[in-house]
Amino acid sequence: MALQFVLGSAGSGKSGYVFRKTVKEAQKNLKKNYYVVVPEQFTMQTQRELVRLQEKNSIMNIDVVSFQRLAYRIFDELGKTNMAVLEETGKNLVLRKVAEERMDDLCVMQGNMKKMGYISEVKSLISELTQYNIDPDTLETFIEEQNMPPAFSYKLQDILTMYRGFRSAISGMYITAEEVLEAFCDMAEESKLLQDAVLVFDGFTGFTPIQNNVLYRLMGIVSDIYVTVTIDPAEDIYSYHDMQELFAMSKKTVASLMKMAEEKHFEVTEPVVLKNPKADRFREAPVLRFLEQNLFRTRHHSYEKKDEKEIKEGIEILSLPNPRRELQYAAEEIARLVHTGAYRYRDFAIISGAIEEYGSYVPQIMEEFGIPFFLDTTKNILLHPFLEFVRSLLQVIEDNFSEEAMFRYLRCGLSQISEDEIDLLENYVLAAGIRGKKKWETRFIYTTHEVTEEDLEALNELRIRVMEPFLKLTAVFRKKSATVRECTTALYQFIVSLQIEQQLKYRENQYKEEKDLAKAKEYAQIYRIVMDILDKMATLLGDEVMDISEYAKVLEAGFEAAKVGVIPGGYDCVMIGDIERTRLDDIKVLFIVGVNDGIVPKSDNRGGIISQLEREELAKNHMELAPTARERVFIQRFYLYLAVTKPSKKLYLTYARVGSDGSAKRPSYFIHMIEGLFPGLKAELITGEQVDETLVTPESSMAFLLEGLYQEDAGWNDEKEVLWQALLHWYEEEPAYREQVKAILDAAELKYHAEPISRAVAKALYGNELKNSVTRLEQYAACACAHFLTYGLRLQERELFEFRMADMGNIYHQALENYSRYLKESSYSWFDITEEAQKQLMERAMEEAIASSGNAAMADTAANRYQVAKMKKIFARTIWALTSQIRQGKFEPSQFEVGFSYTDDLNAVNFKLSEEERMRLQGRIDRIDTYEDKDKLYVKIIDYKSGNTGFELLSLYHGLKLQLVVYMNAAMELFAKQNPAKEVVPAGMFYYHIDDPMVEGTGSESEEEIRRKILENLRLDGVVNTEDDIYRAMDVELSGKSNVLPISVNKDGTVRKSDKAVDKEEFRLIADYANYRIAEAGNAILKGNTEVNPYLLKNRSSCDYCPYAAVCGFDKKIPGYEVRRLEELSSEEIYERMKEVF
Repeated sequence: MALQFVLGSAGSGKSGYVFRKTVKEAQKNLKKNYYVVVPEQFTMQTQRELVRLQEKNSIMNIDVVSFQRLAYRIFDELGKTNMAVLEETGKNLVLRKVAEERMDDLCVMQGNMKKMGYISEVKSLISELTQYNIDPDTLETFIEEQNMPPAFSYKLQDILTMYRGFRSAISGMYITAEEVLEAFCDMAEESKLLQDAVLVFDGFTGFTPIQNNVLYRLMGIVSDIYVTVTIDPAEDIYSYHDMQELFAMSKKTVASLMKMAEEKHFEVTEPVVLKNPKADRFREAPVLRFLEQNLFRTRHHSYEKKDEKEIKEGIEILSLPNPRRELQYAAEEIARLVHTGAYRYRDFAIISGAIEEYGSYVPQIMEEFGIPFFLDTTKNILLHPFLEFVRSLLQVIEDNFSEEAMFRYLRCGLSQISEDEIDLLENYVLAAGIRGKKKWETRFIYTTHEVTEEDLEALNELRIRVMEPFLKLTAVFRKKSATVRECTTALYQFIVSLQIEQQLKYRENQYKEEKDLAKAKEYAQIYRIVMDILDKMATLLGDEVMDISEYAKVLEAGFEAAKVGVIPGGYDCVMIGDIERTRLDDIKVLFIVGVNDGIVPKSDNRGGIISQLEREELAKNHMELAPTARERVFIQRFYLYLAVTKPSKKLYLTYARVGSDGSAKRPSYFIHMIEGLFPGLKAELITGEQVDETLVTPESSMAFLLEGLYQEDAGWNDEKEVLWQALLHWYEEEPAYREQVKAILDAAELKYHAEPISRAVAKALYGNELKNSVTRLEQYAACACAHFLTYGLRLQERELFEFRMADMGNIYHQALENYSRYLKESSYSWFDITEEAQKQLMERAMEEAIASSGNAAMADTAANRYQVAKMKKIFARTIWALTSQIRQGKFEPSQFEVGFSYTDDLNAVNFKLSEEERMRLQGRIDRIDTYEDKDKLYVKIIDYKSGNTGFELLSLYHGLKLQLVVYMNAAMELFAKQNPAKEVVPAGMFYYHIDDPMVEGTGSESEEEIRRKILENLRLDGVVNTEDDIYRAMDVELSGKSNVLPISVNKDGTVRKSDKAVDKEEFRLIADYANYRIAEAGNAILKGNTEVNPYLLKNRSSCDYCPYAAVCGFDKKIPGYEVRRLEELSSEEIYERMKEVF
């Protein structure tokens, strides 16, 4: 019975030595059991290697196991198969329950317990405590005896509370994976399989305390133990000074095992030291041998040969633009070397210290180059459609069938409702305001603009299909006394009722057909994983009573810990993984990508529940946990040494100059260290893609084809052009790629050409008589395509059950019309109505406007109800302001909501476009005020706006704001017909902004001053006739700046020049020009103009709030698409341009 170490540096052949020795002895001693114990990730390739070494390619009395598998072998032998092991998901479930039960007992950790991922942190810490042989009693004693800082002491107490609660919850039912080895230690002596067995430990860099306990217990049971240890033969294995030593971990392992052997009186034989250069890994790579012998050594040498070419046969360092380009370079090299015939894909590996970042680029790049690969990572399944399905259906119940939850559930793709049906249902639900379980259970009866009575029948059938599976599930979860077991059973039945297992199997088969084996494997595992979690919920928490919210949180905790693992799809593939985790075997070429500062060595940002400073405090007080940050630096260095010494032919080190997020990156210190060892070696700077290296497969060559279509690269030359033409010819001749390349060429030559619809189509859409609103013509002026989509194709935005700005505007308009009518019917006028009477009239007017709107959404939410209350306040301010403005002038409101329609015989709204074509306008003037003397009737129009719309002469000139002018023209003609004996004169046309503005002040203003400031903010905006009698009739108090009109007067009483002040001739010119723009737009519409021609004026664009951005295809990068940059002109220039038209 003896312990023997097999020592040697990396690549010296330790594994090969012990494997050959084991096979030889096993063949001689067929009745003896041999166990080769390796890390879990190493078991498959170790089995393969041992089989290869056997003469008959079979191993009978040799078993390759990990520590855990060895334990289970013995449990099976001893009939201990009833030992239920609680896996990671189960731990999370139990800990979530413990957290809820003991929340009040927690001090420091209480506030974090409900944060996503925190339970997993607690689980990891408890697992760590178990691995390092620290049970609750040990932790409690430590807390009592050690004088820790109060905050840390409270934290440890919280950890102890959770630890005890966890142990108590699983006691008698489960053991954890970490406790498996403890149980194994207790049973090892009973095993017949272990009696006189031989154990070989290979591939370990060290052992955890619980693994050491296993080794300690096995000494005296087994006959021999062999342990391979990576260490320089020149080192003294029995002399350990500091963690800074490269082989510190190896020395600690040897010292620990020697001490155990001494205590157990287990003989230690002379170690085997391997140092035969002719038999080691680097016999054909002297550069790599030199690297192994000198890397991280206190006493090291520089490589004597300065020839860079010779050095590059063993090591290359490359600086590349970004992580994606690093992986692309690796793929190019692998493809090139495989095509030489000297390598297989299995001879290559790619590893990184940031595999999460680099792994995202792997599938696309490797598939482009046709390289089979295996990405050695476990995948979190939280975003898998099945998990999203389970989480969303629980949210449906928790949120009482809210719109968001329902469509989150339906969009998972597993509800057996088609996408088209979901779209129809969603459109109706949004339009009709279907929210809550009661509305979903009740027959849909409301029609909308899009939904007819016939449509309702189909929608109700769809509603029943959606709701039927929820009936039993909802009933169970809403029961106050429902246990976890009842809830889980109901959830399982829901899953079965929708045939989720069959749906997942169907998708698995689809992925298999598409050769996406990783996805297929994921779908093959996911159903079992979720069922296991539900089983554990029912077993561990079965009789607990939980509400839906708590149940969902516990289940979420289980999902957090669940992961899907995949195995290589084949043997001949490139292994891609992590520097520390991934085990590499017999590779010839290794690429280490991402050799950047912060990645190699990896920044230790692990906060965790116990911080790095607290870990160091524990270490000082002799409580050993996982390595501290300082220790991990040296451990990472050892793993880096092991990694770079894996290849037998060549090592590539690459680093990125810019990260995936666009930030600048620096090379790792390791790059400079390698350059120091090899003075003739410098990093090669690669700026772009090397064409000859990307032309490997049709897929990888596609990038060069696209590059040649634009030739924006300054380095494009005749040689590249010849190569590009040859590549294009190959694609065009290859049937598999002909259609794809044709589509690419067509896209490259894409240009936008405005193609109008024919006059016949225009007439079919609009008729010979174009019936328009002014708003429609303004939209045409903004963009012809937007007009066509709105009025030609009649596209509409999705109808929503909501209280919109447009709805508010309609209510304000109706309320103002009501108020004006009530006032006219009363004995009062705008000039003499009392405050009390005014208050009564405006409250009545607003209430009736709200009632007549028929918008149920106003009372649907608290926010909408608040908005209605706010509207009432704004309306009160509006009536006050309008009354004040009227009382400050001589004009009297004459008519309200004056409509002109297609049938009115007014020239102002009827246009003859051609002999056959006509255009009629319709609209409604909110208010017309008049003032008259002997010979003249002065007309003022006001348009109420709930939005902040202002008058701008420049917008009128470009046809973007015509409404006020058209309304004034119509009003002038209407009053001229009604008053033939008088000259009708335009006094002004204005917008009034319905608002209740905040005004600035010092706080010392009187109430009268505040009112004056508010009135100034609410002054009318538009055009004022500058005749003295006219504007003074609109503001009799005018002095300086008017608080009614948008003008100011000079000291001599004349109006200051502005685009808001116009004389009689300018008024006529504006009116005539508006008619010209209207006729011009009408003619263009009937000619079929549908051009995508958005405007840009100052900082405004017609695209800013356009709902058709996804329809029109406007893209400045595509030739032909242009923005109309409208000229910015002064008032004088605008009037001159207007005159030029006539």
